[in-house]
Amino acid sequence: MQKYFILWVSFFALLIGGCATKHYSISTPKMIVIKSPKLKYADMGYLRYEGDAVEMELFTAGIAVEKISIDKQVCVSAGCMSEEAFVKEYLYKDYPRDTMRRVLQSEPVFDGNGTSESCGGVKIQNIRNDEMDIVYRHSVKETYFKDRLNGLMIKISDVLESNASE
Repeated sequence: MQKYFILWVSFFALLIGGCATKHYSISTPKMIVIKSPKLKYADMGYLRYEGDAVEMELFTAGIAVEKISIDKQVCVSAGCMSEEAFVKEYLYKDYPRDTMRRVLQSEPVFDGNGTSESCGGVKIQNIRNDEMDIVYRHSVKETYFKDRLNGLMIKISDVLESNASE
């Protein structure tokens, strides 16, 4: 009898522990625009970071409508999948598997190929070939990723704080 009690307690401990939410040390509100063949969104959201783990929570009229969590896998409301599967399904089949993670963390994509730096520390990447025509700008305040050939655009910008005297 005692064996079964220990077994049930262990089962519930694993169940509860396995469903625990991740705690992120950085959480910032952003204006997020995403246009892809499978996802269309333009409103407020939150970006959360903890090491290589990143989460983007999207809101419409104050209600959470989607959450994209990237850690060991990419989880969306439809379920979890590998980063490679996510990129193929939601972005474009020939992008590197870490493209979404890097865009959300405002880091160079495609191993930094085609990177230049402009005034104010804005980094710009231009990647053009027969399959894609990408312009990717990223700085501290804004991230802009657009692939003209594949109909994909991601824009993430800081929420402007309104002046209290206005």
